[in-house]
Amino acid sequence: MSKSALRVLEIMEHIAQQPQGCTHTEVAQGLQIPKSSLTALLQDMMSKGYLQRNPDTNVFTIGVQVLWLANSYLRNLNLVRLGQPVVASVFSKVQEFTLLAIPTAHEYMVICTESVPSILAHSLQMGQRGPMFCSAVGRAMLAFMPDAQVDAILAQSELKALTPSTKTDIADIKKELARTRRTGIGVSKNEVTAGVSGYAAPVFNATGVPVASIGVGFATAQSTPAKVKQIETELLLACEALSGQLGWRTPAAVAV
Repeated sequence: MSKSALRVLEIMEHIAQQPQGCTHTEVAQGLQIPKSSLTALLQDMMSKGYLQRNPDTNVFTIGVQVLWLANSYLRNLNLVRLGQPVVASVFSKVQEFTLLAIPTAHEYMVICTESVPSILAHSLQMGQRGPMFCSAVGRAMLAFMPDAQVDAILAQSELKALTPSTKTDIADIKKELARTRRTGIGVSKNEVTAGVSGYAAPVFNATGVPVASIGVGFATAQSTPAKVKQIETELLLACEALSGQLGWRTPAAVAV
């Protein structure tokens, strides 16, 4: 990739990470780009619609062309098209924040959500990323990946504690993955966000590769055995149905 092309991507990512946008100076300082070089890049990106600038504040924000690209990608993503009604169905039954996530390197990325207004709904929006090693959706996928792939993902991950409950020891993480393989449900209690528990199940493609997971998050204080059992049951049924649409068949189904 050329240096200019890489700079353009870095600029878009940097500005996208700032909710209020960035000024010319903030971009230059944040990415250590000479102001003279940055000016031309910003002008080109604005001319194509990838950035927009507030004339009153001179703050740059992401432009509508980026949204068009994102929507085009999501429209063509079969998993989103098939998964959205499944996620909506789970939400309608459990009435808690529900999401569909996919693996991206050592993180997961949210590609679909259903919820009522809540802290989780605000923090986990479409396109948001999070750590695989300590999240329910991440563990649901990691548990069914080959050992070598799991080791590589954990090696790339910054195993830092997000809360006092976050498991960061490799041995503890692998115990969680082993439990997930036995039950089919990834669990994360207060590990990503204090006071929030997550449960998730994996989605497989036709070859049995975990390509996504569906998760449910809710306040730990509201957890009861009956509630957890209902959520786990709905997740397993939903993920089996979505996996089936992607061509996956359980061993029992194949044997028949």
